[in-house]
Amino acid sequence: MSFSILIAESQSIENLYPFSLLHCSWEIRCGALRLFEKIRYRFPESIISFSGRGAHIRSFLSRFLIDNKQSNGNLLILHGGLLLTQTLATIIEQKIKNNHLNSILFTSNSKIIAYYIPEALLRIDEQEFQPISPFFEDYLTHPALNDAVNHEVEAHIITYIWDAIHHNENALIDDFKCFKDYDSLPSSPQLGVFVENSDMVITGANCSISPNVVLDASEGPIIIGSNVRIMPQSTIIGPCFIGDNSLVKIGAKIYGNTSIGEYCKVAGEIDSSIIHAYSSKQHEGFVGNSYICEWVNLGADCNTSNLKNTYGNITVQLNGAQVNTGEMFLGLLCGDHTKAGINTMFTTGTIIGIFSNIVGGGFFPQSISSFNWGGHIDSPVYQLEKAISVAEIVMKRRNYIPTEEEKDLWRTVFS
Repeated sequence: MSFSILIAESQSIENLYPFSLLHCSWEIRCGALRLFEKIRYRFPESIISFSGRGAHIRSFLSRFLIDNKQSNGNLLILHGGLLLTQTLATIIEQKIKNNHLNSILFTSNSKIIAYYIPEALLRIDEQEFQPISPFFEDYLTHPALNDAVNHEVEAHIITYIWDAIHHNENALIDDFKCFKDYDSLPSSPQLGVFVENSDMVITGANCSISPNVVLDASEGPIIIGSNVRIMPQSTIIGPCFIGDNSLVKIGAKIYGNTSIGEYCKVAGEIDSSIIHAYSSKQHEGFVGNSYICEWVNLGADCNTSNLKNTYGNITVQLNGAQVNTGEMFLGLLCGDHTKAGINTMFTTGTIIGIFSNIVGGGFFPQSISSFNWGGHIDSPVYQLEKAISVAEIVMKRRNYIPTEEEKDLWRTVFS
């Protein structure tokens, strides 16, 4: 049974701060893939369209060169924060096949995560249905859902950015199945490359792995993308993902439950963290249980605290309120284009906005605003045009030119 897919952001999108400042919710990386990439892979025959904040969608479409095609026919609407596993995709597809003439609500713990409306019920009095806003919750006002069949499923929504860290281990294991065209990497002691559980270590094309590298997949898979270089004396523990064109520098210690996106440069000690894409942590220092967005640079010997001395749950300052994360381990949540100078120390649960420069000694506040030059409450504002100029220099070094839609979004957030 064929159907189109509409991925819609939630009204609570701001809870994904700081990632949500410059990204749509479906761009979150959890596991090896971003949320929308999981949907695209697991429903390859479906036309996918997107709904949410206009400027963010325009930036997203321009960066990924995607045409926001008009959905047609039967329609499956997915929550923009849905972590779609292969098991869940199979269940949804089967339920639609068995009830394709009826509207269907998919719930998890009584919360709606998706709904299906057959083509015959989409139009109202021969008119196209238009919700009052482009968000997931407002599509629920469609009259066809009043008599929908309900199916309770096991699913997870990334509501806060630390949810992605929490679910990263299982997502990495699930995403391993998405890389069927990758080759397994046998152990080569004669070349100095030591692989534990080689069937669970896979690589893309043109990888370079130096002598005295240890890849230990005894606790989960290791996925190494194309054109990745791993330098000598590095140790990588699974489950772990290293994205295309990334560099793992000499002596890196990368522990399990870690995802490193495309075009990253990493070194030092990294544990249970997600580093999105185009970001650098090239030197010694510890990053643990952290979410680092794009175009971030952490200077030499930057360190994150990820555990309170009391061993209690970590509370963060989010959108002007204190939020109990329910997590014992949580490090740094860092927005795009932010840079931290050498020897910077971050306390547990620190959140930094976009385009900030963190410089100076000692610990910094747990919440640091966007466009902040210094990292303190009374630090001056990093002026927009200067920030854009520096960003363009940084991006050019990676052969990347920001799109006009992308820069328009920077200006919108600044204003």
